[in-house]
Amino acid sequence: RITAILKSAHVNLRDLDATTISQLPTWENVISQYGDHPILYGLETCQTYRATTAPADRMIGPAGMFNTGTNLFFQLMNQNCYIPEAAQSTTHEEKRRNGVRFQPPWGKHNPPATHRYKNVAKVFGVGINQTAFFPVVMIKDPYGWMGSECRHNYQTWWEHDYTDDGNGCPNLVNKRVLERVEPVEAMVHFPLEWVYYESLIDVWNKWYEEYEEQTFPMLHTRFEDLLFHGEEVTKLACDCVGGVFARKFQYIEGSAKENGMPIHEGANGLVNAMVQYGNPRNRLNGMTDRDR
Repeated sequence: RITAILKSAHVNLRDLDATTISQLPTWENVISQYGDHPILYGLETCQTYRATTAPADRMIGPAGMFNTGTNLFFQLMNQNCYIPEAAQSTTHEEKRRNGVRFQPPWGKHNPPATHRYKNVAKVFGVGINQTAFFPVVMIKDPYGWMGSECRHNYQTWWEHDYTDDGNGCPNLVNKRVLERVEPVEAMVHFPLEWVYYESLIDVWNKWYEEYEEQTFPMLHTRFEDLLFHGEEVTKLACDCVGGVFARKFQYIEGSAKENGMPIHEGANGLVNAMVQYGNPRNRLNGMTDRDR
């Protein structure tokens, strides 16, 4: 199964060195962590969205905390899905005129209760009907997410050290306080506010709780489902908004963040992501005994 995914992304196994091949996960490794099928919550809201949003006004794109695969979802959808009526839309326009957008008009990393209808994203947000946008909320395993935050913290700030071997991060427990468990506080800079959290894992919990409390149509899925079940996940999302899916699914091997921005340097491509997130032995990398 892993080989089939790589082939769909036009990865030639003969181009990989022996060390990389030996590090690729088995399908049993994947199943042991994430199950044998993808999970999508919110499929029951698809009909409501289609019934209340004219085909020409429909738009879909990713939302999610930093480092959760939002760029990967956008690129896979942009490559493999289109809403036919979007080509004639008078309310939105994309480069491919396909209704697939880079992010919600309120910003993909921003909490919905405080930013939907209150914030307009500087990138592709101006003039876009926020009600008509259908978000697909990307979630990453919190252990893997914290490791990603250690490598690229974006607008999240907390006291931690990070070395090439991953030590010193995520630093959930204050290492200078030994007589009790004291969380290391974290804060995130969103466009409309700074938000303070009890710890890095509290950032993950509170951010997704806010989306879970919303009642407008949306889907939730896992980054790992997109990584290992990309075709099935993107087809379900495409069908949800009345889109047309590609006859032959195309994955991408290169990093979904290859856009020239320095903050994205080192972002995982498909092979590296499979090695990182497919092997259960990597799940607790960097954690001290007290963090665990």
